Amino acid sequence: MEHEHYFHTHDAVSPQETLALLQYMARHNAHHAEELLEIARSLPQKAASPVYEAVELLKQSTDKILQAIGRLEE
Repeated sequence: MEHEHYFHTHDAVSPQETLALLQYMARHNAHHAEELLEIARSLPQKAASPVYEAVELLKQSTDKILQAIGRLEE
């Protein structure tokens, strides 16, 4: 389950790079949400409940990123 995170900060980032990074982050978050759901399904309900809540918050966060992407693409 290990993976790399690639983040680069620059003083001047082009609009295309910003859009690409946001798109990457949205996909990346969705992937993590899927992984967390798989984990939660294997846990007792008492432990799974907060993980399901975390997944919902992650999905809400991803939705906000997607809103930003949509506004940039207008």
